[in-house]
Parts: sequence; C-alpha cells; structure tokens
Amino acid sequence: MFKKALCFFLAPLLLFSAFSVKADKKEERLWQDEVIYSLMVDRFNNGDNKNDFDVNMKDPLSYQGGDFQGIIDKLDYLQEMGFTVIQLSPIFDNEEGGYHGEWIKDYYKTEEHFGTIEDFVRLVDESHKRSMKIILEFPIKDLDSKEILEVAKWWVTETNIDGLKITDIDYMPMTFWTEFASELSKLKKDFYLSGAAANLNEEMISQYLHAGFTSMLDVSLNEPLRNVFSKPDVSLAPLFDLWEQNKDTAGLKEAFLDNQNTERFTRDMVNNNTYPGSRWKMALTYLYTQPEIPSVYYASEIAVNGGKAPENTPMMNFRTDPELIEYISKLGKIRQDQIALTRGTMELLYENNGMAVFKRQYESDTVVVAINSTSADQTAVITADQLEDNKELRGLLGTDMVRSNNGEYEIFIEREAAEIYKMTEKSGYNITFILSIFLIFGVFALFMYIVWKRGQNRQPDK
Repeated sequence: MFKKALCFFLAPLLLFSAFSVKADKKEERLWQDEVIYSLMVDRFNNGDNKNDFDVNMKDPLSYQGGDFQGIIDKLDYLQEMGFTVIQLSPIFDNEEGGYHGEWIKDYYKTEEHFGTIEDFVRLVDESHKRSMKIILEFPIKDLDSKEILEVAKWWVTETNIDGLKITDIDYMPMTFWTEFASELSKLKKDFYLSGAAANLNEEMISQYLHAGFTSMLDVSLNEPLRNVFSKPDVSLAPLFDLWEQNKDTAGLKEAFLDNQNTERFTRDMVNNNTYPGSRWKMALTYLYTQPEIPSVYYASEIAVNGGKAPENTPMMNFRTDPELIEYISKLGKIRQDQIALTRGTMELLYENNGMAVFKRQYESDTVVVAINSTSADQTAVITADQLEDNKELRGLLGTDMVRSNNGEYEIFIEREAAEIYKMTEKSGYNITFILSIFLIFGVFALFMYIVWKRGQNRQPDK
C-alpha cells in the first residue's frame, strides 16, 4: 500500500517537473516541409535474391543486387532518420549493363533486376503507409513530347507515385513544360515536379518554376557548400550572399551536397586532410536549416568516400558506426518540428571566418542556428537589435541554453560543432511549480500521518 501511495503522489511531481521545448503547431504538410533521401536502386539494398542474375559484386560496372524489396526492407530505417521522401534512380527497363537506369529501352516496364511492376507498387504502398512519398527520376532524351506526357501519365495512374524528377529538361521548349505540368496536376493533387539540367542560370530556373515545376535542383549552391564545409576556417558568407541574390525567385529549390554526378563530399575532406565526421555534421546542419528542400544522397549517413562514377556509387553498407545516423535523425526531427526552418525567413546575424550565426523566423517562431566551422572554439555576441531582448535560446541538438544579458546573447560553440536554438521566454522561477511541490509534499505528509494513525488504532490492546 505504501508503494502505491508513493507512486500516486509522486506522479504529479514528475509531470510538473518535466521540461521540454515544444514543437511548433502542425500545419498542412507542404513540399517545402519534406526531406528527400535520393538513392540508386541497384546500389542500396538487396532484398530479393531471385533477381540476382548477372550480379557481380567485384565489378563496379555490373549490377550489385539492389532492388525494390531491398528498399521496402529499409523503409523503417529511412523513416527513423527523418526522411519523408524517397527519390529513386530511373527504374525503367534498361539495356544490358544499365545498372544506373540511364540506358532505357522500355519506359513501360521495370528493370528486371529491380523487380516487377507489382513489386514497385508495393513499395509505393508501403511508403504511403508510413506517410512517405516516392519520386522517380525520369530521363527524357530518347522521347518526343507526346511520349514524355504519355509515359508520365501512365506511371502516375498505374503506380500512384507522388512526383517525377525530370533530367535534361532543356531538351524541350518551355511551352511544352507548361502543358505537361498542367496535365499532371489534373491526375494527382499536389503532384511534385522537379527539374534539372546543366548550366541553368537563375532567370531560366525562374522560368521553369513559372511554367509549373514545383522545384528545381539548385546546382549553383553545391560548389559553395562543399568549399565552405570541406575544410576549416572558410567564411560562410558566400552561402548567404548567394541566398540574398536569389531569394526572390518564386518557387522551391533542392539543396544537395553530392549525387551520382559528382564525387562524394567525403572525397573533398580526404583531399583536404580533414576529419569527415565533424565536417559532415556541420554541413548537414546547414543543409537542414537553410530554406531549400534538403536532398541527401544515399550512403551520406555513413560518410562514404568515392571519386568519379562508378566509384561514387558503391553498394550501401549498413554495418557501420551509427553516430552520424543518429545525428541525421536529430536533424530530421528538428526540421519537422520547427516550422521556421521550412517556411521562415533567413537572416545572417554574425560571421567571422567560418563561425556563423543566422536566424530563421516564421511569424512569432524564431530558430537560431550557430555553426563553428573553424579550428578553434568561438564566441559570437548577438545584440538586441538582431534578436529580441529578454528571451532565451534553448538548444535542440544539445542542452545548451543562452539567456540575454544586458541586451546581448553570448553564443559559445566548440570548434567544428553546431547548435540549433529555439527562442523562448525566459524560464526564471516558476512560482506555480514551487507551490505545487509544497502542496504535494504537504498532502503526502498528511496522508502518511493518517496511515500511521490508522495503524496505531488497529494494534491489539496489550
């Protein structure tokens, strides 16, 4: 009875003393709220040995065994890391040796090494059960305009995919893309249409977005991102200069660190003799807190190394150190919880040769990001004219808390580290909480006295 009583009275105390930074109120999910995991089907995971013909793990130019079932088997793994969209390399039936999906011979069949159309539909269904979306890469070089539209409609209708990433979009005139986007929007509400092509300037990107593309791959951001985070003591100012120049473009963009067309980001770090673990964490922190849709290429979570193709697309290794995976999971949750990171404005507050502090704000919600990409511990002083005074910044990645003091916030970050803060009211002394403690213990003492008294009354007379 004593244990039950103790639990009964201590439970409210634990409830009152629980402390957390609440997530923002959920709004309708938009594409800018998503986080993309992009993968090469053949190189991700082998889940069905029955389609392993012509597989040669020793030859990087041969099929390695990845398939639709392998992706299904890892959906929970991807969801736990916070990814909400899976983007697949082309899955159409390919010529011999087309493990990458680019040598298409039949757009109405799946590549037999990956599985059947029924297997793919099951992948889409299983993803949707987890509130995850599926995007297909769609090369169009070998098709005319009528065929492009027919193929796209067929895949949307037959498989219920959520989007297409169309490469080499400059092969078709802008008038065609306006019609194409309009037709697909009639088939499925909020269908995602992403475009990519080499050497697109900001004006051209704006035209494609105006034509109906939901988003465009931001190739111009890739090199500055890699230059800034692949070695220490490099100013982050170019990233914010680029954002200021292009922020008025009406539409979404996808930001990425590497993909099948680049050397892996880890290769930059190796060439610069820097440690990939901390460098990846800082780069991903920026990727997840800047305004564009983050797109992470498979095996980034294990900091895979690789040069030109096919070295940059090895078979995924799931038996690795989980530290970076856990960090990505934290970033994914923070981005999903904090609406300022997906819909807010961005303002640089401080930058000094690689130590940067910037603000994301959406209505009354403010998130502050501090990244120290230098070789020494740093302190940044942010003044009241930059951040609202008499507040506090509560760490979301760690447990750090920064309070305003005489109108200033002193943010200390260790070298090659980062923190994401939520701005909140100062906590101070919680009178209600203190009174609750006294009340609970007072009632508990009274209860114990009554129990003792009853025990005395029940003792037999001697």
